[in-house]
Amino acid sequence: MRTPLRRRALAVLAGGAVALSTAVAPTASAAPTPSTSAAGTWLAAQLTGGVVHNDQWDYDDFGLTLDVLAALRALDVQPAAQQQILTAVTSRVDEYVESTWEGVTTFYPGSAGKLALAVDAAGGDVTSVGGRDLVADIEAATNDETGESADTYGLFGQTFATRGLIAGDSDEAAASVGYVAAQQCENGTFRQVLTAPCPEVPEIDTTTAALHTLLEARAAGITVDAAVVDRTVAAIVAAQAADGSFVGNGVANTNSTGLAATALARAGRTTEAAKAAAYVARHQVTEATGGKLASERGAVAYDGAALAAGREDGIDEFAIDQWIRASAQAAPALALLSAPKVTVSVPKYVRSGSTLKVTASGLAAGWSSTARVSGGTSARAVVPSAGRATFTVRAPKGTAKRAVVVGDATGRAVATSSVQVLAAKKLRVSSKSTVRRAKVQKVVVRGLVAGEPVRVYYRGKLVKRGVASKAGSYTYRLKVGKKVGRTKVIVRGAYAERNGVRVFRIVK
Repeated sequence: MRTPLRRRALAVLAGGAVALSTAVAPTASAAPTPSTSAAGTWLAAQLTGGVVHNDQWDYDDFGLTLDVLAALRALDVQPAAQQQILTAVTSRVDEYVESTWEGVTTFYPGSAGKLALAVDAAGGDVTSVGGRDLVADIEAATNDETGESADTYGLFGQTFATRGLIAGDSDEAAASVGYVAAQQCENGTFRQVLTAPCPEVPEIDTTTAALHTLLEARAAGITVDAAVVDRTVAAIVAAQAADGSFVGNGVANTNSTGLAATALARAGRTTEAAKAAAYVARHQVTEATGGKLASERGAVAYDGAALAAGREDGIDEFAIDQWIRASAQAAPALALLSAPKVTVSVPKYVRSGSTLKVTASGLAAGWSSTARVSGGTSARAVVPSAGRATFTVRAPKGTAKRAVVVGDATGRAVATSSVQVLAAKKLRVSSKSTVRRAKVQKVVVRGLVAGEPVRVYYRGKLVKRGVASKAGSYTYRLKVGKKVGRTKVIVRGAYAERNGVRVFRIVK
């Protein structure tokens, strides 16, 4: 016999401190960023045998596990963990979608809908999951006339049941969508408690869940009143604070903000979505966070207070549930942040075997980045908040153009440049052996590299600056003056140790 713990958990989550994920995958970046990669790594590390186990209450939290799956899919990371989760939950489907207490078995259409979404996103058959037809089960728990499903613990759970019907192409999906749409308040938001009046403070989590439902219905060909969608989007946008955050349960938090970000992105409000995603990013544990969160990089704190407490005390068994929920629901927003263009600056030339400064801008603040010169050394640094970092590396010996590569914390190259390494060299300087006074002597220098700066000295004075041709040569026509006798021209390249001398005689 199962205990009522499952029911109590569902009731708390339906209107409590951290809402269930909407399991929506925004368009992920072309490649994982330090933020998305670290978030995925941290979330995957919270799994035990493919599920999230709640140590405080000693039970496997399948709903939260599916939230983690949705986040990993949205971030497009950890494919092995994604498959492990799906295998684990579908093999124990009965434990998730129903519970028995005192001989009475209760089916949860919201849970079944969430699982159906996960299976459908993976290309599976939602009518055959662990021996159950999830669509038929949800249909059986849904009123054919009103579209309302039983035991959803409010509209948030109802949206999952409705979305499960949409995913399963159910004949009852349209009625269920209509029921969700009918719950809209006059101000465009949606209330969680269906029997309560519309709240004065928008319930963002429930409203974003409703928006996802309406947009999925529209994409599936179900008629949805455009005015309902427009009012919903407008209500969410109006609730956004100047710092990009959204309030849930009376406090600005990453959970509500992350859910709003993905919903806004889906509705085409990319500017507001990016602003919300930036708020989430500011609450992610990075390599620069430090304190007792040093080993928790990638996790997303529920709010500023949770981040500060974690830095001071770490994440214990009482706090971990909130951290996992916040991370799973907020992390998908990180995939909405476009990676800034990274630029790298290096000297044009560097002496063989010497050090050089590599400066890169546009890097992910708080995460480590590396710079390396091919054939030489590499250096690593945690990027400051301005996103600009300077690295000191050593060039290899010899003369050659060497690639300089800047990589982010994922190991991915994000910017490249090149530097010309120059070793000491005796340059070849040619001219006529004699020249008449007051005439012009043609001096040709060879052995330079293309574009290398050249300085020509005559009688101890600098008489000309120039650059070498593509062939590595330089020609200068020198007025020798009237003084006769033996003299010389000294030519130097980029560095003094790259030089050549030509001695000739001036005659009458």
